[in-house]
Amino acid sequence: MADNEQFADYLGQLQEAQFPRWTDLPQFDLYMDQGIQYVNDIVTPLGFGEITSTMVNNYVKKGVIKAPLKKKYRPEQLANILVIAMLKPVFALDAIAAGIQFSLANRPVAQAYDAFILTFSSAIEQANSDFSDGLTISRVNKPDMTTTQHAIVTMAINAVLQKLLVEKMIDLAADDSEKKGKK
Repeated sequence: MADNEQFADYLGQLQEAQFPRWTDLPQFDLYMDQGIQYVNDIVTPLGFGEITSTMVNNYVKKGVIKAPLKKKYRPEQLANILVIAMLKPVFALDAIAAGIQFSLANRPVAQAYDAFILTFSSAIEQANSDFSDGLTISRVNKPDMTTTQHAIVTMAINAVLQKLLVEKMIDLAADDSEKKGKK
């Protein structure tokens, strides 16, 4: 089935993707157009939407990323833009901003960013493992329409459920932080 082959190719493409670790990010400041190009070169081949200058300006305006210094973006800002680009297909910007803020609590930006990239890469490896040996869904290797339909529904439900759980955890963490701040 050609669809299975295309899906396997896409999984392979995800697996081969080189998401930059902190030390791989440009260690010099970039102008907005350079930063956007850098991020888009990483995320768009994998099916993530393009980041635009308007989006980056909105991220700055909403305080999700710090304003550029002399119109240049530092590695910290590039890391945040990459994380936003990878999460925005599922989460609202406010949820992403809260998640970034929470992940930065009591640890350096480099550590939080690398943890995100390693976790994302690990999830890709797991997905590849789950679908290895052809299109294997729930350990049933049967390229028929029903199996594919079941996989699509299951993954969609899991995506929604995981989104809800992440948002609840962020809300609870924010509530906990507010309570500690009032003491």
